[in-house]
Amino acid sequence: MLRLLLVLALACVSIGCQAKVPLMNTPVDVVGKLTKAGKPVGNVTLTLQPMETGHVVPMKVGADGSFKGNIVPGKYAYYLSASEDGGESALQGIDASLKEANMQRTITVQAGQSSLEVNL
Repeated sequence: MLRLLLVLALACVSIGCQAKVPLMNTPVDVVGKLTKAGKPVGNVTLTLQPMETGHVVPMKVGADGSFKGNIVPGKYAYYLSASEDGGESALQGIDASLKEANMQRTITVQAGQSSLEVNL
């Protein structure tokens, strides 16, 4: 009986070790611009929250609205928060709904994509 259990355990380990695990998409480096009504929004943190696969991506947005990051392709909800450079004052005039992720406000990053425009 013990021998049978040992054989079954080894078979399960052997089969499990051979199973192929699908890899997530390869992350892409993107550069982008954050704007509102055609004007740059800066000195904030733009955070992308994955809705499918991926990882949370906080990106520091410069005074000119530019940002860059490494992102796994997929669909993301996004929100803004204060950055170290801008503090809470940078968020003045930004609608409160943009300060939390919203499933209706999304961005999709495609494999091979290198630029990302976010218009509030």
